[in-house]
Amino acid sequence: MPFSFPYPLQRLKNLIFSEKAWIFGAFVLAGLATLVVWSVTISRVENEKTLAHENAVAESSNIAAIIAANLKEVFGRSELYARIGKSLLEGDSSAANYLNPLFTGDNAYLCIAIFDQHGGLRHSSANRQTEPELGPVVAAYLAASSAAGSRQALLIGRPVAATSAAWRVPVLLPLFSGGKRLGVFAAIIDLGYFLRLNREVDLGDGGRIEIMAMDGYQLAELNGATLSAGRDLGASEYVKFSAGAAAKGKLSASRPGETGRRLGVYRRLDGHPLAVVVSRDEEAVVAKLAPQHRAYYGRAVITSLMFLLLTLGLAVIARRQHRLYKVLSDSEQEKRGLIRQLESEKTRALQLASHDHLTGIANRMLFYELAAAELARARRSRNFYALFFLDLDKFKLINDTLGHAVGDRLLQAVAARLRGTLREYDLLARLGGDEFVMLVSEVATEEAVASIAAKLVEAICAPFLDLDGHDVEVGPSIGIALYPRDGQDVETLLTHADTAMYTAKLAGCATYRFHDASLNATSARQNELLARFKRAIRDEEFCLHYQARVDLQDFHVAGLEALVRWRHPEHGLLYPNDFIGLAEAHDLIVPLGNWVIEAACRQLAQWRQQGVPVKPVAVNVSAKQLKDDTLLETVTGALQRHGISATLLEFEVTESCLIEDLEFALSVLDQLQALGVRIALDDYGIGFSSLSKLKRLPLHAVKIDRSFIRDIRNDNSDAAIVASTISLAHNLGLMVVAEGVESVDQLVHLKTAGCDQVQGFYFQRPAAAAEVAAILQRGKFTLL
Repeated sequence: MPFSFPYPLQRLKNLIFSEKAWIFGAFVLAGLATLVVWSVTISRVENEKTLAHENAVAESSNIAAIIAANLKEVFGRSELYARIGKSLLEGDSSAANYLNPLFTGDNAYLCIAIFDQHGGLRHSSANRQTEPELGPVVAAYLAASSAAGSRQALLIGRPVAATSAAWRVPVLLPLFSGGKRLGVFAAIIDLGYFLRLNREVDLGDGGRIEIMAMDGYQLAELNGATLSAGRDLGASEYVKFSAGAAAKGKLSASRPGETGRRLGVYRRLDGHPLAVVVSRDEEAVVAKLAPQHRAYYGRAVITSLMFLLLTLGLAVIARRQHRLYKVLSDSEQEKRGLIRQLESEKTRALQLASHDHLTGIANRMLFYELAAAELARARRSRNFYALFFLDLDKFKLINDTLGHAVGDRLLQAVAARLRGTLREYDLLARLGGDEFVMLVSEVATEEAVASIAAKLVEAICAPFLDLDGHDVEVGPSIGIALYPRDGQDVETLLTHADTAMYTAKLAGCATYRFHDASLNATSARQNELLARFKRAIRDEEFCLHYQARVDLQDFHVAGLEALVRWRHPEHGLLYPNDFIGLAEAHDLIVPLGNWVIEAACRQLAQWRQQGVPVKPVAVNVSAKQLKDDTLLETVTGALQRHGISATLLEFEVTESCLIEDLEFALSVLDQLQALGVRIALDDYGIGFSSLSKLKRLPLHAVKIDRSFIRDIRNDNSDAAIVASTISLAHNLGLMVVAEGVESVDQLVHLKTAGCDQVQGFYFQRPAAAAEVAAILQRGKFTLL
């Protein structure tokens, strides 16, 4: 009797393989897929809305922080003007010359006036007999306060009602001497000018920047290009933050007279009853996402319809597929076996056709194909692509005398060394015989190309040991062609590199030459300097020149920066641009940096023995030197040998020193600071420093890069960046040094902005120690 399933199992078998089961499963699957699509779509829309709100708040917070810092600096200048006004009331008539904001280029202050204790006008920057805007404000203040009960604090009033520009804000500062009130400093600050500096800030439709008094009165508002002021919002939910104690926070409320809600942040000014509010229309924040969200929903609808149509199609063909399944399954197994066999044969054929059978690297055909693709990408790159053509010197002699087996082993060993010297993604191929080609991509400079060629020569010149019982020495001749200078296709570059290779052979064994002859001269000089570098350190061919840092309070010499020079016996005095890059590329920067530390300490000791007043000397420290395990030992040893206090030594580090391993750099800098060595951040503003890093670093100063100083009087962006940097640095307790000061206009602008020290050609060019000794004896500079 034939075998049959029990009845329950038979029903399950029939259900699994029935057409109804296929159709039911298809509809369930379509329903689940549709549910997933709509869930993902709705979730994505909501997440993008939430992210848009968070990004808007974050951007507004950054803008508010910068504006608040700049605004505090503007109001802070009132104290400087007030001190000058006090000198005027005490009888110094020359002080009036410094109470004109036009003289200092201070566009934020429209008018400055000094009143005596009875309200009489003693000075007006507008040369008026009366001050219609400031006079009533001062009179009201004097009438409402007594000398005994007044505090010497900056008072910020509301604009005079008759003033057409409601953003002109009066400020008062009582002037005291010996507990007695001498008078009142008064000024009109143009908050409209201050906000117009930020009109390039893109806050989108409905974005506003507002300066609010803590009682809810709007002092100034910038809405796109529109400037307004004068609204009293004190009773509204919009300014309820004024009743709290938080210095900053998020704002989400309706503005009086508007139907929608505003989304933004507020930030109070430390020490002043003001707040900066940066807000956007909450609906406008997500409005730009509406087309994208409609597209999401549209795709979800289309996808759902496609699932439905696909399900119907599957239902139609389910019966046919079910019947053909067994036949297809059998034929599929057979087909897979054939495919595996074909792929194996194809891979083997491609390997034989595209790779060198002896060395296993690419052959000419594959190299041409891959190199053409690389050069196509090179058109979008600003770096060099270098094609190296390498030929082995005396290879034919080795092949003829030691046999082809040794020659083959030598070619295999050369290919292995070349592969080990190059980067993983650089192209390497054997054209035939003893000729190899390499395409090295994304090389920054010609010097770096020459360095790679030198490493290739060094790698091949090392002896090849035990090649079938023979030790073989061979040298390469290398020709180099650069893309796009020497050609823009593989064939042209290969021809020029081949020509350069024969030039290298004529020059002698184991060398390289560029197709461009001018680069051979540069390379030769680099090789000459490199060969002499260690000897130059040993023979004291390097020397230090010094440039003074000048304090802006009284123009005395606050310190020196040591700058290294090379007194080359043949090329004369070489500057850092000629050899620092070479030292970095060949691991010579650490011994050079250690020599600079030793030389600076030695010079300080010599000046002290000669009776010259010494000042702290700053030396530059590279990223490699900062990672050197012996740096602390080098510093302490130099200080002890010459009897120098660590407070006379300063290190200047650049932002690049902190990129690779911030935690290690922090550890080293903390140990240096513990010794007493001061740390300054050099070239600030051109790298990747963030406020979070600045807070963690043990710094005492930041040096603003010369690129921001060069056009500070004419470029509002540079001026704003410098002012913001000074304000932020001072808030972090750091001193600010400006580099590259070359004119009196730059000097006046920096002094007005609150910069602490400057350095540049205006005072002194870098000079030798003997010349700098005279400057230290004099102790200060006189303005030209």
